[in-house]
Amino acid sequence: MKESTLATKFMIAILCLGVAAYLAVYLFHGWDEGVATTRAYAYSLDAGCEAVGILVREETPLSAGGTGYVDQILAEGAKAAAGDPVALLYSDPSALTTRQSIRTLEAEIQQLEYALSSGAQTAGAAQLDAQVISSIAALRALAARGDLTALEDSALHLRSMVFKRDYAYGDTAAAGQLSQLIADKRAQLEQLNSSLSQVSTTVYAPMSGVFSAGADGWEEAASPDILDGLTAGSLSALLKEQHSPAPSSVGKLVTGSTWWFAALLEGADTGLQAGRRYALNFSGDYFGQIVMTLERIALEEDQTLAVFSCRSHLADTAMLRIQTVDVITQTLEGIRIPRKALRVETVQEEQEEEDGVPREVNRYYVFTVIRSQAWKQEVEVLYTDPSFYLVRPANPAAANRLRPGDEVILNSSGIYDGKVVR
Repeated sequence: MKESTLATKFMIAILCLGVAAYLAVYLFHGWDEGVATTRAYAYSLDAGCEAVGILVREETPLSAGGTGYVDQILAEGAKAAAGDPVALLYSDPSALTTRQSIRTLEAEIQQLEYALSSGAQTAGAAQLDAQVISSIAALRALAARGDLTALEDSALHLRSMVFKRDYAYGDTAAAGQLSQLIADKRAQLEQLNSSLSQVSTTVYAPMSGVFSAGADGWEEAASPDILDGLTAGSLSALLKEQHSPAPSSVGKLVTGSTWWFAALLEGADTGLQAGRRYALNFSGDYFGQIVMTLERIALEEDQTLAVFSCRSHLADTAMLRIQTVDVITQTLEGIRIPRKALRVETVQEEQEEEDGVPREVNRYYVFTVIRSQAWKQEVEVLYTDPSFYLVRPANPAAANRLRPGDEVILNSSGIYDGKVVR
């Protein structure tokens, strides 16, 4: 009896050791493969084609009738009425320094008058504190994104806010001193203006329009008159031309409310249709997306001419001329996965071709981790990028389909449908 009990215990021990060894080997192989995963997520991107083209506008160049040092009166993109002063031409280079001193004095006088009228009110001081912080944040945002178009105005505004704040926290009994200081500065301003008028010439707008200091010599070569007879070949030749503004140029006026972008695209199959609206992404001298109407399209053997029109963003684009843009033809929405996560499988379709030969097709799928197992899910590739794929489920109605947030497996070998990976 004792021998039988001992033999039974020995057999049970051997069986337990065998099961433990099997589990150890199984777990070792599972961990040894180092299953790497990542999350798939919803993603959208703009798909289109690149184009190089030229901005066409109704423009009138402005000339001072001589050469010298130009100082803008109007800001870039500002509207001017007929007869409005738009710029000053100085014959003496020191006049620019004088002009800067005049601007500084005008700002200081405004700040002193504000301080004199507001006194040291607590509410006004608290409001100025908030304005100073807001001005600092706006100035830093401009510098961070490299936008220097409004940097000077933003810096002057910040200086003005700091100046006002200093006087708002000052002594209210100093009102008499402030009044005298304002009078002294006005006298200095009058003296500087008198000296500046002797070496300056004022340039006036001959008609109403949008002012731009960016005269480039293309004003006549890129007028709307060229659009009717423009072809892909003539546009290609036009883009190679070189133009420069006249020595006496001080800017230009954009007089029309509509502007055009004549673009040259490679190939004849662009998918563009006349009459439709497309988004154009500018990424050079102007960063932004502008929706434009495709007025005309002309197809040639290896190039396509597309003429777009727009009635907005005129002030933003007044300085632009030859630009490279992305013409967005569609917006794709799907699920983004790394390139390592996609598998391809070549299969033969059940339906045969007319010649009796089965057709081979590629099918794409990914493996996802559901609970502890790998699940095979077929997908359709929408877009290919050097670092990722944009996909969608091959059957959007299937219960077992790829969804945003799923954990996809990156390993390319040793994975099969239903495999326990954890």
